[in-house]
Amino acid sequence: MDDTDSIDSMETRSIILMRARELFLALGYHNTTMRAIAKAAGISTGPLYFHFRNKAEVYFHICSDALDYLIADFRRAAGEDSHAALRLKNIYNVYKSFYYREPQLFEIMHLATNIMGGIDLTPPLEETLNKKSQELVLIMESVVREGIARQELRPVDPLKLALYLYSVAEGVFHSNRTGVLQRAEVSLDEMIETAIDLIGYSLFEREAIGEG
Repeated sequence: MDDTDSIDSMETRSIILMRARELFLALGYHNTTMRAIAKAAGISTGPLYFHFRNKAEVYFHICSDALDYLIADFRRAAGEDSHAALRLKNIYNVYKSFYYREPQLFEIMHLATNIMGGIDLTPPLEETLNKKSQELVLIMESVVREGIARQELRPVDPLKLALYLYSVAEGVFHSNRTGVLQRAEVSLDEMIETAIDLIGYSLFEREAIGEG
């Protein structure tokens, strides 16, 4: 395969994943077929099966790619040379930016957590996605550990704090997706800032979580 063929193959793969995620959201996972994905991508089923063996594998790669993007964003924020509290705040902000920038990907990633979704991933694929999701928590945990070592954060259990911070973010995004915030006339930005502030009162030096 020459470079042109390789580029064409990558472009075909990207188109397949883009159209598939649109169909998953519009029709639901179970109502989307491989034939429908091929048709939406403007290809026959042959090239589709060349890239992906089945629908579950298509779904897996959509989620895996999305998590890779998010992990990279988390790592950039975590690697900044600043106070741990500010880095945690920036991680929240990059997660919010991802939510705004890639709403389809965000929704697709959370289909598997819906007990009614019934996504039929094989155990190895499910384990891979779980590990990538856990990596997001571990990145936050590493920032907490550094912050405690530098006496920037109170000495708490780093993993439990990271899980708490991640859970708060997920809860805020879920409330926005389900319309809870809109009905209360509260914006997602306001809730993210409130979450950061409330956490900061008890865990961080207050001045470290201001705008900086």
